[in-house]
Parts: sequence; C-alpha cells; structure tokens
Amino acid sequence: MMFSTSCRGFACWASKELARLMPLLSFRLAPHQFSSFALILSSLFTLGSSLAFAQGASLSIDSKLDTKSELQAKPMNYDADVIVVGAGAAGLAAASELQSLGYKVTVLEARERIGGRVHTLFDGEQAIEMGANWLHGQDDNPLVALAKQQGHRLSAPTDWGDSLSYDEYGEEIEDTEDLSDRWYTVVAKYIEQYLEREPNASMQMLMDDAQKSGDLGFVSDDLHNLFINFMYEQDWAADAAELSVQAEMDGEDYRGGDPIPLAGFQTILDSLSQKVDVLLARQVSAVQQLEDSVEISYSYQGQTQVMRAKRVVITVPVSILQAGKIRFSPELSARKREAIALLGMGHLNKVWLKFPEVFWDDAQAFLRVSPEKDRFSLWLNVHQVSQQPYLLALSTATQLEAGSDAEIVEEAMLALRGMYGDEIPDPLNSYISRWQNDPFSLGAYSYLRQGGRPEHRQILAENEGLIYFAGEASHSEFPSTVHGAYLSGLREAAKIHKNLNPGAEPLPAKNLLELKEQGDLSESFTEASPKNIGNLETKNNLDQGEKIPALEAKQEQEKLPQAEEFESTEMRKEDDL
Repeated sequence: MMFSTSCRGFACWASKELARLMPLLSFRLAPHQFSSFALILSSLFTLGSSLAFAQGASLSIDSKLDTKSELQAKPMNYDADVIVVGAGAAGLAAASELQSLGYKVTVLEARERIGGRVHTLFDGEQAIEMGANWLHGQDDNPLVALAKQQGHRLSAPTDWGDSLSYDEYGEEIEDTEDLSDRWYTVVAKYIEQYLEREPNASMQMLMDDAQKSGDLGFVSDDLHNLFINFMYEQDWAADAAELSVQAEMDGEDYRGGDPIPLAGFQTILDSLSQKVDVLLARQVSAVQQLEDSVEISYSYQGQTQVMRAKRVVITVPVSILQAGKIRFSPELSARKREAIALLGMGHLNKVWLKFPEVFWDDAQAFLRVSPEKDRFSLWLNVHQVSQQPYLLALSTATQLEAGSDAEIVEEAMLALRGMYGDEIPDPLNSYISRWQNDPFSLGAYSYLRQGGRPEHRQILAENEGLIYFAGEASHSEFPSTVHGAYLSGLREAAKIHKNLNPGAEPLPAKNLLELKEQGDLSESFTEASPKNIGNLETKNNLDQGEKIPALEAKQEQEKLPQAEEFESTEMRKEDDL
C-alpha cells in the first residue's frame, strides 16, 4: 500500500511481486529452506525500498528546483520605488517631484515633525523661526514663487544698510557703513591674493595678515572683529579660524533682497508633504546596497525594521554623515568621505525675546561690540517686520548652548541694557534654539572648512550606485540655504527619473542655472550674484550689480579628480548618470 502511490520502475515491480509471492511460497517451502528464503526476501525488500526512496528523493529535488526557478522568475518585491531619508526641504522636494512622476515614494523622518532645520513656532500671530528665517533673493527664487503661488505674504527685504553699531560701553559708533566699505576694500585685495597663493588658508589667517600689515589701521581691533563676525561668521555660521578662504567663492545668491515669510517658513514646506507618504519617528541607521535594490534599516518604537526600494535619496545634514550615524554597506568611496570631512557644520542659534513695549531704535538691525567673541553681537528688529514687540539675537558663539535658558536670557539682557540702559523691561517670553545639541542636525548649516573647496559640494552630490544624495550642503550654487536644499532635491529626482526611465524626456529646468546651461534664459531673468557680502551695503543683496574684485579675479578653480570607478558594472552605470 505505501508504495502504490509513489514508486515507479524496478523498485515498484519488485515490491509488488514479492508481496504477491510471499504468501504462496511460505506454504510450499520446507522448514529448513524458509530461513534462507526469508533472508533473500529481506534483501530484495531492502533493495526495493532503497530504490523507491532514491526515486522519491529525485522527484522531491526536481520539485524543489522547479519551485526555485519559479521564484527567481518572479519580480522582486519593493516597499517603494524610492525611499527618501529626511523630510526637510530637500527630501520633500525630491519626494513630491518623484510622486508627481508616478513613482511610489516613502519618506523616513527621524523627527516627529517635517521640516528639518525649518522649524516654525507661533506666539499668537508671530511666527517664531527657530531655524531658517529668510528667503535669500526674491528674483527667480523657486521658493519665493512657491510661496506666492500658495498665497503667503512676504515681508519687505531686510535692509542691512539700515543698521546701528554700538561699542561695548553702549556708545553708538559713527560712520559704520563708510568704515565697513573701506574695510572690505582692503580685505578684498587680501582675499584675491590668498586665493592665488594660499587657497587652503583659513579666513582668520587672512584677516590677521591684513590687520598686522597696518592696512586696516583706520578701524579699531574691536570693530575689525565685529566686521569679521557680521560679514563672514554670521553668514556661514562658522568661526573665521575654521572657515576656508575659498568660502569667498562658495555659492551665489539670487538678487532682489531677502524677505521673510510672514506666516512662517514651515507653511511653505507643508504644501510639499500633502501628497507624500511621510513616516515620522523613523531613525535610519543603515543603508545596504544590493545588486538591484537598496535595504534601509531604521528604528521605530524600539524595534529595528527594514524596507527595500529600487533607489534611495539621503538628505540628512552633512554632520550626520560625519558622525557616522548612518552605516553604509558597502562603505562610501574615499572620494566621498573626504568631501564629507571637509564640509563643516556651522553653529548659529537664535534667541527670541518678547517685550511689553518697544524701547529700541527704529533701525532694522543693531550691531554690538561684544566683550566675548560673538556673544549677542547681532540683533534684528522684528517689530519693523511684523509690528510685534520682539527682538531677535543671532549668535555663532560655540558655547552658547551650554547655558540654561535663564542664563542665556540673562546674558542677552545684559547686552541690551548695555545699549539701552538698566531701566528697560524684562522680557515676557523667550524662545531659544539649540541646533548643535539637536541629535538630528548637530548644527545649523554647512560651510567650507579650512582646506575645503566648492568642488567638494559637487562630490557630495554624486550618487554612489543606487544611493543618491541631496541637501543644502550638496548644492554648489546655493549652499547653506533652503532654496539650495529644495533645488538639490529636484536635482536628484531628475537623476533618478532618468536612471529608471532612460528614454524619458528630460524634466523642465527649475532653476536659473539650469536655464543658463540650456541656453533658454529669457531677458526677464537676472543673473545670480556672488553669495558673499562686502559691507553693510553689499550685504543688502548687491542689488546694484556691483562686482566683488576677488570674485572677478578668480572665476575658475582647479577641478578635483574624477570619481573612482566602482567595481560593479551596475554601479559604474549609475555613477556615469
């Protein structure tokens, strides 16, 4: 019975015959013959069973091989076409663009909110920007266009020329604008020389050289340091001792002035996330690149989970990459790791103070000589923007976050009382950012470290196989800005679309530089101006089209070596794109 449904050939025949003969032979054999015959029968049964087992095993192996072939023929299961890591401006731009092209996209965000380093709180009608504050350049800025399309009101551009300066004793410094203009004229000549002779020097080395030469003898040491802080350290959120001279060549600005979104920066980004699948509180820890997919490991509610996609876009701040918070397998190329190391992450924080009444000057900004380096040396008059009684202090002091909220407010009030007297009222409320201690940013925004070059941003933007990179640090034209982050997300979306659909039409250009490259720049567009500021007037966006001498003198930099070829044919193909 046990063989009747599974055996074939000799084994089946022998078993059936022995089963049929056994009863007959057992009666006809003599007693002394039976034991010998029984031995023969036992051997035959053993042989038959072995053959049957072998045939059954063969059938089982054939069946398994057939099943494996069927599995291999089935398409791989993906959780998404593209997974985007990070729901800041870059991640949301990439995700919304890819979603509009028909791809299934999932965004993994470590925080319990979207926006990244764009973070808006509200105190009544006043938008309290803890992160990004300005739309840098109105003309042709895609985020300005997006804000207007959504019906958001923008302030008038900040007029940095409308500033007052005070010494450490609270006395107003006269002719600050003229002095800053003369100061920058001298500094620009040194920048030009350093770009030629000492391109890997720090900005502080250059400033010390200019000061020791006597060429800056018309300004005091305190005012010299105030100008350095206002024009470079505040701009890049970096100490001049760490900032590369080549920061002068790093990026460009749209013209038209820097307005502030009155309803909050966050509201502009909210529209990008409306149709995108964003999963919050998912902290990515590992990215493994396989032959034709990428596996992303992340933690959620204490559990490690894995998702698989055809492509992944990494949009986390460069500081997160530097800290090794995401493990890549295989390891990122040496070229990429070097670029990451030479891009610094700046430290810039904000202290918002609300008062019962306005007691300060009717100027847009106040500069103050600080006894300690950049301890509340720059203040913005928010009342001129929103008619609300707020002052905003911006500080690049590295140790500011070490103090408690009460200690920080007390120090800020000491600075204000030094300018406006002891009778001014205490603040009703305060809001303090701490970007360096934020585990998901570890700083404010990127800058070029000493030894760094603008080309390192381009290297950061290069994909490695199926892994793509976006974020403000990766945008060589508009680094350290929200619109730079936004454009980098669109850039990577276009690259992925081209890679997954080689025959697809190129996506329409969405920024000024793409239009210039395509020769499709209409007269209605104005060229982006150099990012850097020269004095209080040129900080006011270079609206008059003035050229900075150092930038005119050196427009082309020596290019870094081309990316190393990847071993995998597929990865080489991806990198070429």
